[in-house]
Amino acid sequence: MDFRNSLPGMTRRLGRLFDEQSGCSVIVAMDHGMGGVPEGFRDPGQLLSKVLEAKPDGVLLNAGLARRFGHLFGRRDAPALVLGIDQVIHSAPGGPAETHWPQTNVEEALRLGADAVKSMLIVGNADLASMAQNMAYLSQAAELCRRWQIPLMIEPYLWGTKVPTDPAARAAMNADGARVAVELGADLLKVEVPAVSETLREIVATSPVPVVVLGGPRRPTQRETLADVVAAAEAGAVGLTIGRNAWGYPDPGTMIRALRTAISSRDLDRAMAELGLAAVALA
Repeated sequence: MDFRNSLPGMTRRLGRLFDEQSGCSVIVAMDHGMGGVPEGFRDPGQLLSKVLEAKPDGVLLNAGLARRFGHLFGRRDAPALVLGIDQVIHSAPGGPAETHWPQTNVEEALRLGADAVKSMLIVGNADLASMAQNMAYLSQAAELCRRWQIPLMIEPYLWGTKVPTDPAARAAMNADGARVAVELGADLLKVEVPAVSETLREIVATSPVPVVVLGGPRRPTQRETLADVVAAAEAGAVGLTIGRNAWGYPDPGTMIRALRTAISSRDLDRAMAELGLAAVALA
């Protein structure tokens, strides 16, 4: 990626997120613990160490783990640290089924050594007051990110009573959310892969900032995971933020290397070969 027109601090931090040769980015999302203990993520320090050994381009954490394990990012060749500054909980011990709230701020992210911050734009909420509050928070975050020259990744998150069930309508809402995120000041977009494939190509083509895709729910096979990444890359996505589909496999390091191959080469056979599997076989 060419960020030479950015401010010096922004250029340096954005450059940390992308592979110098391919211009692509593999960010492993490990911000799943706010709802309790995720399956396969019981020991965060042990799993984080395994992931870092594979040298992804970045790791997404919440503030608590970033404070506790910040020393793991102290090496010169350590991945970039992306800090989540808000959160949606789908289920919490003793709490509501779903809720969204700001959990930290840009200044704390800087104190923790973050190279970028990630925040959510809630799309589909029927409560206008909540929408306004969310947008005000994002606008303030974007202003602080510009002041301190730290990239802001915004994820349009489809959640609420206005989110349609029809795949084409959902894809259109996804595209609208991406545009709003750019208008609010996103330096990077993190989007779900739309069910209508042309929508992602359209989002990428009209976005002035790089687009990365999220991994979504755990896929049944490695082949399906890697095929999704190849399809996203062919649509123009330059990276992915992926969680359970990376750290949820028995050997996260091998899977991370396969994901890197998938996003950079757009070649399913080569990506499957990283796992020692044929592309035609189900893992």
